[in-house]
Amino acid sequence: MMKTLIAGAALALATVPATGLAQEGAKFDCVNSGADAGLKASLGAAMTGAGDDANRDTLFKQLAAITDGCVAKHAITDEQKGPYFDYSLARISREWLVGDLAKLNLATGVVDKALAFGPGLANPDLSKEISNDHIMAIVQAYIDSGVDIEKVDAAVWEKVGAYAAATSIYWNKKQSLPF
Repeated sequence: MMKTLIAGAALALATVPATGLAQEGAKFDCVNSGADAGLKASLGAAMTGAGDDANRDTLFKQLAAITDGCVAKHAITDEQKGPYFDYSLARISREWLVGDLAKLNLATGVVDKALAFGPGLANPDLSKEISNDHIMAIVQAYIDSGVDIEKVDAAVWEKVGAYAAATSIYWNKKQSLPF
């Protein structure tokens, strides 16, 4: 069975021109590649509440300038520009939060599994609100993975929530983009 799946996947990939795959990756990677480490760290921190509104506006303008360059470079349509910006912001925030939470000994894969984030999974929309059911699923998953939740600071839980929201936006916007 496994050999059949692998062969099917290989056959499917063989029918897609390599340049097409590279172009799709380039579109998704463009903003992330164009943002320097300092901007990424500042955006990640801002998405967890660091800084003030003026600081966040400045960061968003910097990210928008990079996004505009990628939109022009890759002929992304006006209709796709908003979801593309949201995807890029979520990706940068998510990647920063993965590293930040790892430093705090919390694996983000626990959240991904608890909420079914990933290719072909449920990817619930948490862009507006995280329900009590989602929160409890995350907490229970950390308990099940051996984390003593009583020792996790409230500020760290906020980062976990920010990770869940960013990951939700990341997967949903990525799936909405036709490339």
